[in-house]
Amino acid sequence: MLAGGAGESAGGWSDAPYRWVVEHAHNKRIAVISYDAASTEWIPNYFKSFGAKAAKNILIASKATADMQSVYDTLITYDGVFIKGGDQAKYYAYYKGTKTQAALQYIYNKGGVLSGTSAGTAILSPIVYTAEISSVDPAYALQNAYSPQITLANDFLNTIEKKYIFDTHFAERGRFGRLSSFMASWYKKTKENVIGIGVDDHTALCIDSLGKAVVYGTGSVGFYHNLALSVSYDTTITMLRAGNMKFSQLTHGCTMDLNSGIIVGLTNFIQSPIAEENGRLKIFLSGTDYPSDDAYTYFVNKTGTKDDAIVIVTGTDLNRANDAKTKMFAKGATEVYIIQAIAANQNDVATQESISKANKFFILANDYTTFITFVNGSGNGILLNEKLKQPGMISFFAGDNARFAGKTVIDKYTGSGYTSYHGTLEFKPGLGLLKTTAIMPNAFISSDTYENTVTGLPYAMISDSLQNGLYLTGNTFAGYSFTADNQSYFKNIAGSSPLIFLENEGTFAAFANQGPYTASRNIAGFESINLKFLGVSDSVVVGNNVPLSISKPTGSKINIYPNPARDSFQIQGLESHYSVQITDITGRNISSHQFLNNTEITLESCSEGLYLVNVFDLQSNKRFSTKLCVIK
Repeated sequence: MLAGGAGESAGGWSDAPYRWVVEHAHNKRIAVISYDAASTEWIPNYFKSFGAKAAKNILIASKATADMQSVYDTLITYDGVFIKGGDQAKYYAYYKGTKTQAALQYIYNKGGVLSGTSAGTAILSPIVYTAEISSVDPAYALQNAYSPQITLANDFLNTIEKKYIFDTHFAERGRFGRLSSFMASWYKKTKENVIGIGVDDHTALCIDSLGKAVVYGTGSVGFYHNLALSVSYDTTITMLRAGNMKFSQLTHGCTMDLNSGIIVGLTNFIQSPIAEENGRLKIFLSGTDYPSDDAYTYFVNKTGTKDDAIVIVTGTDLNRANDAKTKMFAKGATEVYIIQAIAANQNDVATQESISKANKFFILANDYTTFITFVNGSGNGILLNEKLKQPGMISFFAGDNARFAGKTVIDKYTGSGYTSYHGTLEFKPGLGLLKTTAIMPNAFISSDTYENTVTGLPYAMISDSLQNGLYLTGNTFAGYSFTADNQSYFKNIAGSSPLIFLENEGTFAAFANQGPYTASRNIAGFESINLKFLGVSDSVVVGNNVPLSISKPTGSKINIYPNPARDSFQIQGLESHYSVQITDITGRNISSHQFLNNTEITLESCSEGLYLVNVFDLQSNKRFSTKLCVIK
């Protein structure tokens, strides 16, 4: 029994797995092992509450004690062992090569139960992360997959036949990047592909003698595989780079046959109705709110031209926008403007002019609610929304605001405590520039938000049936673009961390449903999601049908201005005879008439909002349509 840590709960999540230990220990005697002299009788009594005939704390706090014959003789009288949490480095140092290690192996070999929580689970792993130098956090592991600090050994216990590495506190401490790096590090050392098992806190995996595993608890258990047939990991660089992995997450009550890999218990089939990203856009994303120098250089000089008009879109605080403007000028930009996407500027003329002239947008330091309210407004917000979606538009969404570019925005992930654990993450509509993708920036940055960022992305993908997910961290600078042959792709452009790409090609799925509060944790279970750790310059194709550049009808050459308009607007055409019809968004006719060459149309009877202008050239039979934003 492998528990993920964070404490037991009588009457709660831990009852089922701890009862399982007692039921599978033939003589119903449970030894509770620790190196901590402060251990209480709570755990032994807990096992007794499930029918253990005997349960006793056994203190083994040194290598000398661990190697005593009397300790061996005592331990082998138990058919069940539970190793408490703490520090696996101490367990490994104290117990390796001793009679305690021999006793644990003897108990397992005769059909007994080995179990543990946190460090106690880690030490039971066929390949142990010994943590002899220090504990490695996920951000460091992703950047330094082959660091000497990642200490792994397979010389402690022989348990499950396949090669596994266990990790615990998995969602709580954002460790899926760390576990994947452990797998890569072992591959570099041995050329062996191993399977990673990550157990969430307040969750346990129970594996019987036939290899059938069942999950209990409030979170999930993840299984990580590398499917590459030749080179599984790029061991020539420091960051984690792997292009062909997949992972599964099993929630409470789900089972997996470790021999066949068959999963039972995930009942809803989830597949995106949109199979590809095919927007003709160029979108850039940074991992944090402070893009790297490389990111500014690329945006100014390698997208469009440095003479393009750049419009920085920000919120109420101008400090970061002013800093970004200074950096862009330093990189050679010649025309940079700042607008504030706030209600007061919905009908502001200067804001309208800046949006209209923009060749590139830089979205930075906006509050989600304020920004989305603005772009869904009836004035300049509509214009900004339309410009961002204009084919060929170049936009850069920095840090937190990278979320806005996707279909779904994961909200309340910072500044609100452990929202995922409490089941109170919010999933809201984004701009939809990317129609089947969610983006999670600021991943692996803070221990306060590890669980929120790590669990929020797959939860959004399952709950909103999305195809793709992106984790961005640190100085990662990534982009979405398209090729000359109309393929679209995501690319890791610069940085010291991998761009982490998730892909759901269709999977059975479910959601955590065991609390611990009124709402269950924001953790999704799923049978299979593809996983790629993209190194710098790596890309992944996500679409094959990007439309050709959209051009206006050559015969009509109609120009409508200004747009947005307040009191009136002009229609300027060639020397021809035209008819024009203006309708509102419901299709109701507002006005229609015919004119020669050009005309001015007053808007006195039009309220604020979005209208459709249809112009028909009566001589060439060509039609031109556009949206008109009316502001008052």
